[in-house]
Amino acid sequence: MERVFSTASATTRSMLAATVSCNCARAFSAAIIAIVIGYSVYTCTAVTKAVVDVASDSKLVKDAVRDATGGQDAAKMASEAITISPKELYDAYESNEIKAYTNYKGKAVRISGEVGDIGKDILDKAYIKFNADAYGMTGVQVYFKTAEAEKLGDLDKGQTITIVGICDGKQIINVVIQDSFFE
Repeated sequence: MERVFSTASATTRSMLAATVSCNCARAFSAAIIAIVIGYSVYTCTAVTKAVVDVASDSKLVKDAVRDATGGQDAAKMASEAITISPKELYDAYESNEIKAYTNYKGKAVRISGEVGDIGKDILDKAYIKFNADAYGMTGVQVYFKTAEAEKLGDLDKGQTITIVGICDGKQIINVVIQDSFFE
């Protein structure tokens, strides 16, 4: 990884540093952006190699997971989680997104409710959704840690569950919760 940093341009080094602190999907995005905006083949190769290095280095992956949860383990995250219903969380963002952003964005939340939908998004990431309205058009969309996502196959719509995860704010029509686990 150090070799890649030392031979890449300053702009590419900045992109690589940012991707190491984020995640592999973002690193892949950086590689695509580098290609689209016309970086040299060598630079694109350096970015792609950095993606592979990040993905294959388990310490970096573990650090990225730890960073994504604010450095908290599951027990600590659960003990500090804000308990709120899916409807209350969604309504908080609908009534005043700035206030909700301050109160919930990046913080652990505990949500209990009835599963309204189970599916995969356009990036093939599994999720469940708690509905915020009677028609299931809006709600709280929950993404899980990899080990927990495997449990989604055992769920049924209408089943009541409790999850703990990190609130990622409102994205388009749903409030999104990331890095969740079942409680």
